[in-house]
Amino acid sequence: MQYTIKEKQVEVKREVDILVVGGGPAGIGAAVAAARSGKRVLLLEKRGFLGGNITGAYVETCNHFLHGTTFTTNGIYAEIEEKYRDRFGNSHDIRMDAPHRFSSEYLKIFLDDFLINEGVELMFHSFVNDVIVEGDHIQGVIIQSKKGPLAVKAEVIIDATGDGDVAFSAGVPYDQGRDADGLCQPGSVNFRLAGLKVDQLTGEVDGLKVIGKRFHDDYRAGKTGLTCKRQDLPFGRLTSGGVASYVNYTCAYEIDPTDVDGLTQGEVECRRYILEFYEYAKNNFEGFEEIELASIAPEIGFRDSRRIKGLYRLTKEDIEAQKVFEDAIAVYPRFYDMLSPNAYMDGDGKMEGEGYKGHIYEPIRDERTYTIPYRSLLPVNINNLIVAGRCISADHVAESSIRGISACMLTGQAAGVAAGLACKGKVTPSEINIQDLQAILREQRVVIPS
Repeated sequence: MQYTIKEKQVEVKREVDILVVGGGPAGIGAAVAAARSGKRVLLLEKRGFLGGNITGAYVETCNHFLHGTTFTTNGIYAEIEEKYRDRFGNSHDIRMDAPHRFSSEYLKIFLDDFLINEGVELMFHSFVNDVIVEGDHIQGVIIQSKKGPLAVKAEVIIDATGDGDVAFSAGVPYDQGRDADGLCQPGSVNFRLAGLKVDQLTGEVDGLKVIGKRFHDDYRAGKTGLTCKRQDLPFGRLTSGGVASYVNYTCAYEIDPTDVDGLTQGEVECRRYILEFYEYAKNNFEGFEEIELASIAPEIGFRDSRRIKGLYRLTKEDIEAQKVFEDAIAVYPRFYDMLSPNAYMDGDGKMEGEGYKGHIYEPIRDERTYTIPYRSLLPVNINNLIVAGRCISADHVAESSIRGISACMLTGQAAGVAAGLACKGKVTPSEINIQDLQAILREQRVVIPS
């Protein structure tokens, strides 16, 4: 059964030069870079705060895979990290030899101030799920609000939603999940624990790392009895007050991140896993005897969903060949991280399994890098849309690398600079001068091959 919705008159709420949809890492990079071009920039975010999965899903350890390597962050991400450290230090983290971790709560406040000071206009609680398209041009996007639908017009639109929601609504073709069956990586609901006994978990060794390794071994040996099919147990910050700032454990497998039924199933399923894990940890982990469940992330977080079909599709072969594109907008270390889409746990973690033989985890082992081409940000059939973040044009294995939070912000930064150039030159994003784009990115501390 279907209904035909009656036509409505929609008020144009704002008219700007550049509209960024999505306030996660890609959207933050895009909005700041676009604002620095001198254009009017509006950022729409469906939640009541910025940060995407860093804040909304408690993914506070953004670049753990860079820790202990020769690689560092660059561009706007590095700038945010430095300014955040100046203001909030190490976020009360007392774990030894730990990678930098944000506090998702401090970061919410920091990002409000950072973007407003950059001249970005913010609009929260703005869920975009429709667009007005004429030919190959988006005239405006539709926000679903408490007062009904509202429209925003812009010369250039940047889709930084993670799921490619704007592109999807505009009819951009896309891939989702694995080629064979469309399965995506699982969704996770992270959570916080309080009441950990700090004196038992700190000292010469990192007690949380020891617990994580033991849990992995016990899970592999079939000793835990837990129903969630997740063998790894990453912890976030540990504070002197006995708070573990996030536990990245729960996984809901074989659900569609773009489907309301799948999202509902994942939220409910993961909360059941959280309570089960809480009881297990309390009874099995030293220093956890008096823990309490402090908070559950407000939204399930996903690692992949839609990937647009763009002017170029970045592939795993490109990454393995360390390909340097003429339109490169970022350099990233060779790294893959794909949780098993179907909960198969016996894989060896090698990239060659392509996500069909368990998980993929290939950490940085040497100096190998690859570049991301600007063309992967441009959809095939809409002329004023740029896509940034994990939903750019890439194959499923390559996505498990470019989904890194700092990579998402780099693609967002490139999208913002490109949008500024397109507005200034009164051309489409595909018509801008690539050398100009690269020159500005280098000025903004982005590493690009010369």
